Amino acid sequence: MYTLDKQSAMQADKTSNWLSETGKYVGKILCAEDIKAATGTRGVALTLQSNDGRETRQFVYTVKADGEKLSGYDLLMALMTCLKLRDIKPAAGQVKRWDRESKQEYTEQATVFPELAGKPIGFLLQKTEEESRKNPGQTAWTAKLVGVFEAGTELMAAEILTGKTKPEQLAARVALLADRPLKNRKAAPAQQEYGGGNSDFADESIPF
Repeated sequence: MYTLDKQSAMQADKTSNWLSETGKYVGKILCAEDIKAATGTRGVALTLQSNDGRETRQFVYTVKADGEKLSGYDLLMALMTCLKLRDIKPAAGQVKRWDRESKQEYTEQATVFPELAGKPIGFLLQKTEEESRKNPGQTAWTAKLVGVFEAGTELMAAEILTGKTKPEQLAARVALLADRPLKNRKAAPAQQEYGGGNSDFADESIPF
């Protein structure tokens, strides 16, 4: 009745294909899409893949319609610093989508940041409880991107920009990283020490 399928047998040993736990990861950026919310807020949708093949899709909102910068702007600047990029420009490209009805992946044209795609990156995720958008009155857990670091050196953005060669900030950040229940949000707001959004650095002081 059954014939051994080696691929299926090995698949049974694997965990979920999606990153869902608080922790430190090293991997690469699969795709970086330029996005705009209905409110006019702009941002970048990042698809990150860890070295074990698991993925996470993160929406990093950077600037409101009125020009006000959000904490996600700092995070994007930190990301660019860790990748040694002075600027990124949107261009036409292909992105993968998921069709819930057919339960199949498809590709369509979109606006992306090609300079970010395929680049190695280290990142921190924090499992966060939020009010469910689908089921009012209920909560759901999701893994949020809360920090990035240079994959090869484990230096964070502020360390790179100040010329440090020994990583020290990352260990401290990881030590404080923990799941964030909804009830604790006001008492213990998430850290936003992204490092790359400091405007005190003149262009000539950027080491790349």
